Amino acid sequence: MCEEIAIDKNILIPILYKDDQLVAVAKPSGMFVHRSMADRSATEFVVQTVRDQLKCFVYPVHRLDRPTSGVLLLAKSSEAAALYAAMFAERQIQKTYLALVRGHTQDSGKIDRPLVSDKGRGKPATDPHSVPQEAETCYRTLEKFEAGFASGRHETTRCSLVEASPKTGRYHQIRRHLTGISHPVVGDADHGDTKFNRTFQQHAGVTRLMLAAVRVQFVHPMSKEQIVIDCSPEHSFIRVIELLREQAASR
Repeated sequence: MCEEIAIDKNILIPILYKDDQLVAVAKPSGMFVHRSMADRSATEFVVQTVRDQLKCFVYPVHRLDRPTSGVLLLAKSSEAAALYAAMFAERQIQKTYLALVRGHTQDSGKIDRPLVSDKGRGKPATDPHSVPQEAETCYRTLEKFEAGFASGRHETTRCSLVEASPKTGRYHQIRRHLTGISHPVVGDADHGDTKFNRTFQQHAGVTRLMLAAVRVQFVHPMSKEQIVIDCSPEHSFIRVIELLREQAASR
């Protein structure tokens, strides 16, 4: 069991939930979960920061992309990490995300489209990792907007706030799936629409990926209680949604 320290106002990573096995934190957008070869200049990592806060080692149970914010589960032992990782693999843990996407989406939908894993990127077709794996994402539309600024040849800019629930955990799954149905996530530099992203940066001040993990829920393996961990989107996310709502009201 971890030895805990007092949490002061300068804490970097907010703690959302903790017990003897697990700690859930609100990962900031732009921070790696752990050290990565993707950016050797990075100096702040969720695992190291939470370890220093709680004065014990923590182990990531799953991952969130660097630009994605929201609920992240960390285990307090390698045994607990293996247990919760198995629960993710067996789809016993449900995750819910909010995403701001290009265009007006259908009221709800299911995207069932196999995806190549991270290890298979750029590999020849003969490589085992290049075989697409089962991937499924369900979504529902929460709000539709028509912003007053132009986008390309259109006088206004349409976008939607959607709730997405991945049933599998493939590499960049939500981002790739939404792009696959022509509704890329705003601010997605890897799979999104560069011109659309630039429009939102210029007119709405968007400098981040508009994707946030807002809920994780599961049955606790020991107590058998239903655990629901909610995480409000960061201010940088909420500010953009509020701006779109204000523009809708003025129109």
